[in-house]
Amino acid sequence: MIPFPNNTAITASDGPLGISDKRLLHLRSVGRRAADLSRELFGFSPEKQRSMFVLGFLHDIGYEYTTDQRQHEHIGGDILAFMGMDGWQAIYDHGDPDIEEMSDELIILNMADMQTDGYGRPVTAEERLADIKTRYGEGSEQFVRANHLLDNLRRQLAARGKDPRLI
Repeated sequence: MIPFPNNTAITASDGPLGISDKRLLHLRSVGRRAADLSRELFGFSPEKQRSMFVLGFLHDIGYEYTTDQRQHEHIGGDILAFMGMDGWQAIYDHGDPDIEEMSDELIILNMADMQTDGYGRPVTAEERLADIKTRYGEGSEQFVRANHLLDNLRRQLAARGKDPRLI
């Protein structure tokens, strides 16, 4: 059993969803997109760009330890926090449409995730949203949250003087 900072515990017997080969393609592409966005949008240093690749690559690590996809963000963030890794908060908060003030790292991570499909291919946010709608349904929690997340990302970009149409 692995204890995490928020007092959750995950055991192998819980039957986690795991990380498939397909998800690995998604993780690698989100990492690459996050590195690119960190340079393009915020002018991050090469070292910070590399750290954004790692955050993008690890953003869905929580799938390895959860049976419920809605918990993967928090579990992933907890894993990184437990390890003392910078950036754990962005992993913990990614996909949450209700974060009022996103860090630059969280904006980048969410944008990269919403611009990469499940096979690691680059897509527009609208294409990603359409895919979520097809897989889960228009009234699903996943689709509603993704819609709200896109709206919030556009507000966050505009507040920083960035073009909200970038997402």
